[in-house]
Amino acid sequence: MRALRRRDRPKPPSAAAASGTEPARVEALETRVERLEAALEDLQDALYRQAVAHDQDLRDLRERTRPEQIARDLSEDARKRGL
Repeated sequence: MRALRRRDRPKPPSAAAASGTEPARVEALETRVERLEAALEDLQDALYRQAVAHDQDLRDLRERTRPEQIARDLSEDARKRGL
């Protein structure tokens, strides 16, 4: 396993190659970080919207299953059916 991990590791660039591309690498990393931050914000927004919708669903379910509400609904249903 160790041999596989060593092979998969990228080789460090030589000092001469790194000095010429350093600003480009930094700029590429900044762009990548900006995209990742935007994706994270989108995920957070989606999670928040889902949590709000879930909370509303739970409130509605609790309201509909209160004993008083069930009694009212059953009584109304019986009147409609003529029971």
